[in-house]
Amino acid sequence: MRCIAVMNQKGGVGKTTTSVNLAAGLARAGKRVCLIDLDPQGHASLHLGVEAFGQTPTIYDVFAARKTFEGVAQLAQERLWVAPADLDLAATELELVDAQDREIVLRKALDTVKQQQVYDYVIMDCPPSLGVLTVNALTAANEVFIPLQPH
Repeated sequence: MRCIAVMNQKGGVGKTTTSVNLAAGLARAGKRVCLIDLDPQGHASLHLGVEAFGQTPTIYDVFAARKTFEGVAQLAQERLWVAPADLDLAATELELVDAQDREIVLRKALDTVKQQQVYDYVIMDCPPSLGVLTVNALTAANEVFIPLQPH
């Protein structure tokens, strides 16, 4: 399973657009793909028609140790799953500040998925910061894609 983090500390450079289109393109090519929305704004989830309201499980539930990764990934399109985000995800920075192994929560959550070979690709849409969510994506990833805007 290839795990790709799409990250840049700057906002507005196309991380979400790149993540969503890369995931959709791979799914269209016949690959099994999961897009993990790690941005509390949740735009990657919304682009794929997944809105996290009320009791909908989100990636925040994984960080809060309330759900397994398999319990939050939702089928959005054929061969394309989404682990959606919502504003609760913003609390992760504070909640994990003193937690041991806080930088490998996502990697541990994905271990079972990797062993079971559920997906061919995991694409992680990172927030525009180098906080605990992005660090988790980087430790879980075996590849990093950094979109840039040329000047």
